[in-house]
Amino acid sequence: MTNKIVILSGFLFLFSIKAFAGNENKFHSDTIRMQMPNGTTIESRSNYDGKNVLADHLDIKNLLSNFLTRWATLNIKELDPTKAYLIKCTSEKEYIHLKDNQNIISIKEVAVQKKIYFPVDTAIALIIKGNNKVELSSKLAIYFSTLKQLEELNQYDFNQILKNTDNEALRNNDWYLKSSPFVAWVKIQNDNTAELVHQNNTLSANNDQIILTAGTSLENVKGEWNGSFYTKMTLQFGNKSLAKQAFSLSYEWMYDFSSGKENINHWVNLGYQRNFSKDPNKGNWYGLNLGYLVKRNGDLFEKDSFRLGIEKKINKNISVVPQIYFNDFFKNAYPGFKIKIHL
Repeated sequence: MTNKIVILSGFLFLFSIKAFAGNENKFHSDTIRMQMPNGTTIESRSNYDGKNVLADHLDIKNLLSNFLTRWATLNIKELDPTKAYLIKCTSEKEYIHLKDNQNIISIKEVAVQKKIYFPVDTAIALIIKGNNKVELSSKLAIYFSTLKQLEELNQYDFNQILKNTDNEALRNNDWYLKSSPFVAWVKIQNDNTAELVHQNNTLSANNDQIILTAGTSLENVKGEWNGSFYTKMTLQFGNKSLAKQAFSLSYEWMYDFSSGKENINHWVNLGYQRNFSKDPNKGNWYGLNLGYLVKRNGDLFEKDSFRLGIEKKINKNISVVPQIYFNDFFKNAYPGFKIKIHL
């Protein structure tokens, strides 16, 4: 029995390494590009739903000030005007034992790709102003040509600019609430007023889908560790680029070694999961699962046993599930705890 638990724990450890090793991806859902009077373009990427507005969630001045302070220590007075650069601001641990993340500025020369957009329904040309791009965060980027332009931006009243941009975006019906992401172009005037020049909804990844998965888990019931394998069918529903809720049906084979024999108990589970995050790359999933023992072997469980669990998804590959086992209507209740690995 001990060897089998060690093997299951080994699988758990390997999948944990895979799950935590991946870096956070950038995402582009709703995009608002603000063309500034000084020839720069500020690009905001977020889920814009009329409540999650720019004025409350985009701190341009603080992010830009922090970048310029760190940039000053590099003593780079200007960038080569004949080239284009991509500058990224990130943070990561230099060594795993360090408590705090280190701030990192990376500079990469890139090919100049100037795109001019000509919407078919209007006689206008839309262009991102600035050959260089600084990614201040996954939700904010600034296109610019000279470092002096970035310093000039620090003098703008972004509190008023973002409020005016929100008012302009929300003024015309509810196009921003459609299920597909949008791109909006806003022109900012010298007096901080904003004009919505153009907007269009784009095709998004389909989050309404049927997902077939399998996995393994390690579970403690009545002080005994058990391993299991399961298959699951999930009906997932979402909005824009974000998956929001899911309904699942799964079948699980739980291996019970408590009696010295290899007993396999069969469970059928119904589940509901909801994502409380607004960021497609930072899911915040919670779920409620109800299971029924359809085939009993051994003495670990009583006949007609049920279990009710609350599932918290730690990341893409790992969930933890505290559970309660019971018979009939919450008779003979006792706790259980499960660690699930999603393959």
